[in-house]
Amino acid sequence: MTDSLTTQSKDRAALSEFLQFVSSVDSGFFSEERLITDPADIAEGQHMLLHLLKTGLDVWVDNDASRPRFALQASPVQKWGGEGPDNPSHCAPLDPSRRYRITGRMTDEAYISYTVYTGKREGDWNDGVISALNHTEFECDANGYYEIFIEPQPTANALHMEAGKPNCVVARHYWEKETSALVDPSCVAELDIECLDEPGYPRPLSPNNLADKLRAVETFIRGQTLDRPLPADAQMPSWFSAVPNELPKPERWVPSEGGGAGAIDNAYCAGITVLGPDQALIVDGRWPECVYANVCFWNRYQQAIDYRYRPGSLNRKQMQPNKEGGWTFVLAHQDPGVENWIDTEGHAIGSLYFRYLLSEGDIEQPRCRLVNFADVDNELMD
Repeated sequence: MTDSLTTQSKDRAALSEFLQFVSSVDSGFFSEERLITDPADIAEGQHMLLHLLKTGLDVWVDNDASRPRFALQASPVQKWGGEGPDNPSHCAPLDPSRRYRITGRMTDEAYISYTVYTGKREGDWNDGVISALNHTEFECDANGYYEIFIEPQPTANALHMEAGKPNCVVARHYWEKETSALVDPSCVAELDIECLDEPGYPRPLSPNNLADKLRAVETFIRGQTLDRPLPADAQMPSWFSAVPNELPKPERWVPSEGGGAGAIDNAYCAGITVLGPDQALIVDGRWPECVYANVCFWNRYQQAIDYRYRPGSLNRKQMQPNKEGGWTFVLAHQDPGVENWIDTEGHAIGSLYFRYLLSEGDIEQPRCRLVNFADVDNELMD
């Protein structure tokens, strides 16, 4: 009887430890030390934690590197880590000792890329980019179909992994339309992945296997929460302004800045916004030559607002140009009655985040003006 109870206890230990970890994130991350004390901010953060949990389970528990599938990372109701409304990204775990084949079809996307990342342990990808290919670097047939191989070692025209470490591959598909891709049912990423080394049939989870998978989810969630530096210790990349309501010069991204999980073809420009209840931020700028560009408002947890019903972002198709050929938009808590409005959804604190994919030449620095909401019309006429 004792041996049976001991075995049962071990079988339950992994889930018990994981649930304790989730509780520690709730108490340790949403805390005064991180300047998160308002009940509404805590509730929004707890909701974000559930989104991380959903993503982690889908990528690492209900998935396996021996027979991987691409798990969707973002949707209108699944938000974390700076998702964009035009970009339904996917992730699949990889085993660096195996070979894989990705098959897909490019339809009317503005951009597609596949990027292999690594980390210190399963669930971590912040050690950076191992290899990457975008749609200008792989061949599509007359109907848009393509295949890409992932090899253990570097090979021409293929992705490769890093030996002896966990690896994963992230697929990015960007559309640039008047309706954001994640709420447009016609924008469906056609992609699949298969392991070329026959692994046999999937097996039911054993206690040890479940424990390993839950540890991977813990690692993933920890990297997005408790392992983030405290506000006083955060080192921002030069393309991110910590001065409220100012935006820096846009710069092309490198893996050593702002974490290792970005897209290597992106240039970024971002900054914190702080708006009083009767204030608005007017932003002027100009798009560079690129295959895709967008500006998005995020809450303090890098989540987009509910873009199914509110204008939370603007790409080049959605942004109306001004008389000078550039653009002007207004960030405000309520509709200012202008063509280009980004809604804060009532958030006093958030951030504006620009993406420019495969940009060419210099990118103009956006200019910001904090004004009284009642003065927006007069400011735009000046």
